[in-house]
Amino acid sequence: RLFSHTAGRTAHRLVQSRPNRSPTRCFSRFIRRVQETAFASLKRNVPSIARPGEPEGAANVQIDDYTPAVLACVSGGSDSMALLHLLDSIRRRVNIRLDLHVVHFDHGLRGSESDGDRELVIDVCQSLYGLNDSNVHVYFWGPDSDPPQTTEGVQDKARRWRNNELARLAKAIEGSSREVVAAVAHHADDSVETILLKLLRGTSVTSLKGIDARVEVDGLVRVRPLLGLSKVELRRYLEEQELQWREDSSNQKLVYQRNKVRNVIIPAMEEIAGSPKALVERFSELDRQVRMLSRFVESEIDRDVKDASADSPGVFTISDDEPELLERERLFRYLRQQKDGATVFYRAVDEVWAQRKSSHVKHVEIGDALFARVKKGCVDVITREEKERLDAIELEKKKKAQQENG
Repeated sequence: RLFSHTAGRTAHRLVQSRPNRSPTRCFSRFIRRVQETAFASLKRNVPSIARPGEPEGAANVQIDDYTPAVLACVSGGSDSMALLHLLDSIRRRVNIRLDLHVVHFDHGLRGSESDGDRELVIDVCQSLYGLNDSNVHVYFWGPDSDPPQTTEGVQDKARRWRNNELARLAKAIEGSSREVVAAVAHHADDSVETILLKLLRGTSVTSLKGIDARVEVDGLVRVRPLLGLSKVELRRYLEEQELQWREDSSNQKLVYQRNKVRNVIIPAMEEIAGSPKALVERFSELDRQVRMLSRFVESEIDRDVKDASADSPGVFTISDDEPELLERERLFRYLRQQKDGATVFYRAVDEVWAQRKSSHVKHVEIGDALFARVKKGCVDVITREEKERLDAIELEKKKKAQQENG
């Protein structure tokens, strides 16, 4: 739900005591590099922001139906506050048209901490950047938003809620010729965490890549202008300009897998690599290589598409005449497609592959109460109920055969 954030406000206390200061007032070499990195990424992924011949300063330009809108998702933490400051610096550039909207989601899970985050975001938007109420959108997770009751599933529910609200907001402000995108504050360290989590959970080698700079979710394009920057750089950017942010205490809780990777595994890896920067560089290179391999595999699969008429509808046939890497990738994609794009652990692919030549029906669990049924190189996916029904039929056949032989 969208609530008015101007009524009933209370004074807030900030984690950082330094006053906010406009980022356009500092022109150190480091600040310029950070701003140029974010600008280059945004311009590459949202080229419609570039308007040759426009006067300098977004504040001096009339926003029209052709001006792209960027929905900046700002939590109040260091990453998203850096995103907000950088987007503001970008919209003030020469020949840039950008209608900046700020979106804050208040999950109400941390009591006064959540209140402080919300109040900081609203205060900065209004006092530092002059954004009016129509460009600042605050959402609360209330009784109508399927609030979580337990720790299990909280992050997935919250993500789904945020996606729905963003999609509705984008639809409300889009015009006939206007591009609307959401900007999120994922950075290089987040990409490292993503690769490690994929590795630990199991995935195909072509999926072992980091976060995409541009992706579409529920019909809304999301861009990540900070992927070329590390968390250390973003913190330094804020500190050098005496800009404020808040710390989320839940980021230290090890109940979530990502927090374990972030707070336990990555620090140890940074020590081994030599520095946080060195670790990011290693994983960035891995990400580039995986993306090259993925493009090669994709081109090979597209070039050598199988004759679908040879298979029964919904059945995948494994060929031993094809290179194993390509055939395993096709199998992985088939299983994921049968799960409507949900995660498929690669150990399931390994097990299906191992059973491909079996003359008897084998069932391999692939998650979400679904099973891959394998026999003589043919694979299809059935539900748990269907498997139990087929098992009962098979058992009945065996009993009948034993009785006839007896």
